[in-house]
Amino acid sequence: MASGRVGGTRSKIRGQVGNVVYQVKRNDDGTYTQISYGKAEDVTATITPRLQAQRMCTSMVEALMRDLKVVGRISMQSAANKSKSLNAFSSYNLQLVARDCKAFWYGGGKFHYPPTTFIGDNYEALGGAWMLSSGTWQYNGFDELKFTNEPTRLFPYAQYFGCEFAGLRFRLLSQPETVGDFLKRHYMTVLDTIVFAAFHDWTDDETDPDDPQYMTQHTYIMATINPAIDMNAWVTPELMADLFVFESNWEVFARMAEGNRDFYFGLMINTNHFESRLLSYGAFTISYLEGKKKISSSTLQLVSDNWTGYYYNYAPADVFGSWMGTPSIKPYPNIFD
Repeated sequence: MASGRVGGTRSKIRGQVGNVVYQVKRNDDGTYTQISYGKAEDVTATITPRLQAQRMCTSMVEALMRDLKVVGRISMQSAANKSKSLNAFSSYNLQLVARDCKAFWYGGGKFHYPPTTFIGDNYEALGGAWMLSSGTWQYNGFDELKFTNEPTRLFPYAQYFGCEFAGLRFRLLSQPETVGDFLKRHYMTVLDTIVFAAFHDWTDDETDPDDPQYMTQHTYIMATINPAIDMNAWVTPELMADLFVFESNWEVFARMAEGNRDFYFGLMINTNHFESRLLSYGAFTISYLEGKKKISSSTLQLVSDNWTGYYYNYAPADVFGSWMGTPSIKPYPNIFD
């Protein structure tokens, strides 16, 4: 209730009417001023397990998007433009990880779930079977999606000892072939794009040698045909070095393998010096062969079943206590039961 007070020519009130609080302030000259303000609302957030699970999954997709936003803008065939493609990329991956979280609460799923301490750190991006692309195209412009922890079998040079390679292989024919024929054999046109992506971790001991930082990243390589290449030129090992133009957030490895029959491009990492690991990889093609944009569907896949150890202790039940403010509760009881 508010009460009135006479001062000057108006009635001034104190108290509360609805959500408005009234006060009267006495001025230095003896007059009074009416003051009113809205009553403060209780903004204490209600934290429920389902809401926190949603936030956990959303944080994972947000970290993925920071690395692969440029890929998400072009990877959804049904999207009308880049913005809608990115929204679909985000939405589908959120559904994907949310389903995995519910189905594999105690482990055995395909994603690495974060405690809250991971959020905003160098290793915020996490591994998992993320979707890279969605479409109806049935061909890829490459001959093989390749991973090896013995790249010296392909490239017998000393600098590749202790390395891992993930990328794409393109086979050259033994007989003469023009660039145009090479593209035709790979169901490609000069307008096409091949996208490769990989998830890897490493230790950054160069930025600050006294404080090495554990890092994770989703790396992408987008390859298009060099417009300066003559379609009637003969395909040779020397020409292959200039056939593609690359856009990437990492250093691109591209060269002919031993024997000059196979050309590769992708990601070569030094597992010894930087304590790195390649954990998952995938690729897709954006094709205009039929006159309109079509995309092949793809997801990131583990380089080996042996890497399942990377997900050990990072199932939802292992980390969810931190999201509920009770990090010591491990495993956290299934919130979906």
